[in-house]
Amino acid sequence: MDQYRILHEDEDILVANKLGPLPVQPDKTGDPSLQDLLRAELAGRSGPKGDLELEAAHRIDRRCSGALLFAKTRRALETLEADFRGKAIEKTYIACVEHEPGAREGRLEHRLVWDKRTNVVRAFKLKAGEETKGERGILEYRLAGASERFWFLEIRLITGKHHQIRAQLACEGLPIRGDIKYGARRTNKNGLIMLHARRLVLTQPRTRETLEVLAPFPESEPLWAALQGDALG
Repeated sequence: MDQYRILHEDEDILVANKLGPLPVQPDKTGDPSLQDLLRAELAGRSGPKGDLELEAAHRIDRRCSGALLFAKTRRALETLEADFRGKAIEKTYIACVEHEPGAREGRLEHRLVWDKRTNVVRAFKLKAGEETKGERGILEYRLAGASERFWFLEIRLITGKHHQIRAQLACEGLPIRGDIKYGARRTNKNGLIMLHARRLVLTQPRTRETLEVLAPFPESEPLWAALQGDALG
């Protein structure tokens, strides 16, 4: 199974499609990370290199797949980080859930509490007029397709919190396929959960040209084929 594929590369940035259950950056497990693998590939090439070998500008969970943006220079990293803070970079996800949502589209708001000991985020529905204690998670979704037993949601994050999509959907009775930590029935053979970072829209940090990158679904999960012809291509 391929661990990644490069989707876009220029002098300043690289966008890779993470296809396996590996960390984006080195972590305490010591397992090879996507950043390590990409750095090794770049090191094996000839030609000029920037003043930074490669650095992830954001992350997704180890068991998720999809598009990830990396900076190849220090200046590009600083610009991308500023764009993320200013919400100038658009990220769209697709989640395959085990139950049909009650509405075809909607906006979810929850109070999020992260237990760092177990690395589990609990989401609580907000009552009318309730003050939020802890972090607030907000996302918007629409139904993008369905198979016989699963449903595909297109998701846009309004806030970007740890395990946010997984926790909020679980709270709504919509666990993501393969995500047993958040209530799914069973794991998937490829080790991934079916939450995929499908689309990135960004401004190239040096030229300020608008770029749109679509990340193909992992071929190791045949169920994604049920979403062929979805609104994101």
